[in-house]
Amino acid sequence: MAFKVTEMLGRLVLFGANANENASQAERLGPFLTAFGTDCAIYVGGPDGMGEPSTMIHGIKDLPGSKEISPGLGVYMGGIDAAVSGVLAGKYKPLDFRFFVGKHVYKDGNLDAQVLLGKYQPIACARSLALKQCIQLPKPLWHEVLELCGGELKEISSLELMKRVDLGVE
Repeated sequence: MAFKVTEMLGRLVLFGANANENASQAERLGPFLTAFGTDCAIYVGGPDGMGEPSTMIHGIKDLPGSKEISPGLGVYMGGIDAAVSGVLAGKYKPLDFRFFVGKHVYKDGNLDAQVLLGKYQPIACARSLALKQCIQLPKPLWHEVLELCGGELKEISSLELMKRVDLGVE
């Protein structure tokens, strides 16, 4: 995760690793760095698509250029240019947005197979939890989610937390 955005990281977030520099990109990079340069949440989303532009996630319903991920969810993706303008105008805070470089891509029912094997556990959670800022939490967000699920998932979280020497959990 990144807190500050260098010019190189800004290029990666906006245009991807394989983009060729052009005048249009240069015009977008400056305002992006001004808006998000000192306060930015950038995460690795997964091993696939690492060379592509990032995906921006947020909870702002009327942000131009964005679309709801799933109807009624209240979580949106896209609209980077409007986000930059809104942050520069003081309408939004930089940490209202999360940028994900890379993703996990599953084909031909592979995700369903992974769930059946117990490698993933689909859960439902509140929009506020899905959009919670992860910077400087006392423990990783996924542990909080598992604890809220209760039962076996809470126990798994507790066991995994005991392995972590960096969190000071006993």
